[in-house]
Amino acid sequence: MSSPRTRLVAGVAAWAAALGAALAVGLTAVGAIGAGLLGAEQQPLTPAEVDARLASAEPGAPAPQTAAPEVLAPEVVAPEVIATAGGTVLARCTADVPEVVSATPAQGFRVQTEDDDGGPRVRFRDGGTRIEVNLRCVDGRPVAGIENDD
Repeated sequence: MSSPRTRLVAGVAAWAAALGAALAVGLTAVGAIGAGLLGAEQQPLTPAEVDARLASAEPGAPAPQTAAPEVLAPEVVAPEVIATAGGTVLARCTADVPEVVSATPAQGFRVQTEDDDGGPRVRFRDGGTRIEVNLRCVDGRPVAGIENDD
């Protein structure tokens, strides 16, 4: 009959072997997935290749484009923060159409976002307090009309 110490050592050895096997399988899978995602012609450049390409580029010359975009996306302006006592709205304009990126209520408030013909609207409520944010675009930037009802 084996002693408890022998069983403990055997159990730790078996656990370590299983851990090593799982690690090997995981690394092999990640390597195979990574190679499949990039493909042979899209592998990242090595530091030496980057240095060589930078050294051969003419000063002030634009970098060569590898592929032209097929469809140009409408101009998107970076989101702007609109802060109110009821919460914060992150909004942007895309092709002069206002869009709510996110709405985060202040502590104790609830938030409701609607989109109607007049543009997006965000309502913050806390009991009898209601703060409404109506969005529109002016010169490609989001502008908020804020109404407070106490």
